[in-house]
Amino acid sequence: MAEVRQTLSRGIQEADVFQAADALLAEGKRPTIERVRLKIGRGSPNTVSPMLERWFATLGERLVSSTAGSASRRPAGNEPDAMPAGVRNAARLLWETARREAEEVQRGELESVRAELQAREDALAEAQAAQAQREEAFAQARVSLDSALASSQQARETMERQLKEHAIEAHRVRIGLEDDIKRMTTLLSQAAESQERMRREHAEAMTARDQDLRQAEVRHAVHEKRMLAEVDRARQAAKALEAELAKKQQRQVRSEETAAKRLDAELEKLHQVREAGRQTEGGLREQLAAHGVELAQVRTECAVVTEQAEALQLRVDEEKIAHEATRRLLTEALASRRQATSDTAPRRPRRPRSAK
Repeated sequence: MAEVRQTLSRGIQEADVFQAADALLAEGKRPTIERVRLKIGRGSPNTVSPMLERWFATLGERLVSSTAGSASRRPAGNEPDAMPAGVRNAARLLWETARREAEEVQRGELESVRAELQAREDALAEAQAAQAQREEAFAQARVSLDSALASSQQARETMERQLKEHAIEAHRVRIGLEDDIKRMTTLLSQAAESQERMRREHAEAMTARDQDLRQAEVRHAVHEKRMLAEVDRARQAAKALEAELAKKQQRQVRSEETAAKRLDAELEKLHQVREAGRQTEGGLREQLAAHGVELAQVRTECAVVTEQAEALQLRVDEEKIAHEATRRLLTEALASRRQATSDTAPRRPRRPRSAK
């Protein structure tokens, strides 16, 4: 029993509580838990309550024993202070009524303390459940963030692969266009060279024709001079010479007509070649213009793809920064929660033992 009292007192002895309650009763005040604690100057309600209940439980016995001892030593019907026994009994009855009321108040206060302790235990259980829910929410949020980070990394790798493929395709198209431009330029150069060669051939043909005409004129003049010089000597053979001259003139005319026809044919051929060259040049120029438009479109598409790649890279960098910040915040929150959990580990309060 002494060990139980020493454990419950926590430094406050039962005699201290009994002495404080007696002092309050002598002052005309009803002993309560708070008044006893104030009178002693220390102690908790859980410690003072069972001791005060035992004081109330033993108060009647002490009062009866005190009264019986006094009655055996004094005349019947009177008290030491000459108070009648009826008045003393009425006072005792009044005291018993006050004691019962005090016990009721004490029980109410004890029930209030117990209800408060139960409410604290319930609040602690709710806090633990809420903490478990927060831990689960943190875990789910971490899983979601890891999944989102993996998705963003996969999207970034896909976009980088597409950008590389677009860059390779654009490079291939650009090389093809450059090859087409070189080929068209070579064809234009060849057409220009062919046109220049045909022009030279035409000039050479015209020069040869003029030379033939001059030579024919020179020969005609020589023959004419020779004929005039010999007109006197060849009067006899005038008819033969005139016939021969006519024949020569006819041959010369036919030769000139043949040369003229050949020249006209060559001119017509040159005209046809020139027209073909012009048509070829026009077609090449149209193809070159079309390839130039395609090249401009390809360059525009390359610029758009490059801008998209830069924008995508910027967005990937921003997502990386956001994910790192979120992960850092989660890590700090988890560390704070673990620290708070270790600091505020639930400790079940010791319930006061009921008086036996």
